[in-house]
Amino acid sequence: MSYRNSQGYKLFRLFNIALMAVTMTAIAFPFLHLLALSFSDSAAVVGGRVTLWPIGWDAGAYARVLSHPSVASGFVNALAQTVIGTVVGVLMLTICAYPLSKPIKGRKLIMRLIMATMFFGGGLIPTYTVVKGLGMIDTIWAIVIPFCIMPYYLMIMISFFRAFPEGLEESAMIDGLGPIMILLRIVLPLSRAVIATMGLFLAVYYWNNWFNALIYLNSTNKYPIMLIARHIVAGADLASEQAYGATGRDSLSGASLKAAVIMVTMLPIAALIPFAQRHFNQGVMLGAVKG
Repeated sequence: MSYRNSQGYKLFRLFNIALMAVTMTAIAFPFLHLLALSFSDSAAVVGGRVTLWPIGWDAGAYARVLSHPSVASGFVNALAQTVIGTVVGVLMLTICAYPLSKPIKGRKLIMRLIMATMFFGGGLIPTYTVVKGLGMIDTIWAIVIPFCIMPYYLMIMISFFRAFPEGLEESAMIDGLGPIMILLRIVLPLSRAVIATMGLFLAVYYWNNWFNALIYLNSTNKYPIMLIARHIVAGADLASEQAYGATGRDSLSGASLKAAVIMVTMLPIAALIPFAQRHFNQGVMLGAVKG
């Protein structure tokens, strides 16, 4: 009898299906609840009658959020920080990871120093002092440069490059290619999985990271959308929002407004995931298994 027909295997599959169902429900419930809140009228939201389906369809929360004077600039700033940060991050990770995947002199020491930064950070004040000393305060580079190389992502890329077939690189070297041309013409075209994975990781990080913008940016017109959303969700803008809506006939609940803010800011970066899903799975598994 095949093990697939055994009672134990069937119970194992049943357990896996039940576990996956519970996990998917736990993931989907908050998302669907927020979506329902954002499209429900205020009376239903305040009365606590909204669960997974909107009651009294009302898109006023989205109209209010999208008409906020800082939302448009926030999206532009967030997009710029995400694109520039992702490109710079992938470039820097590649430049650092590829040499460290080779048996160069001092490699072990460098790797230990990199690993040390995973456990011991410099702290907020020393980092702020360094960024200020470099003249990057209130510029996009204060958001991008200090965080473009993360040790965990670097480890994944090093592991990926170490698993690259040596014979392929040796053949290219025999054909007359140098290390840089081997990287550009041989290694990188075959490393799309890990590059796409790191790009997705960095894009999500830069899109969601409002704290660094709060610390290093002084001009409000440079704030990314997540920091603006944070102000709205935290109630910092509720007074102005109420003043803004006092002249209108609508009176949106705070819960609807916050749900709409979350949905508006989350959907752009969530839309990237399906396009990177195939490379994402392959890149993470290759980088994790090889060590």
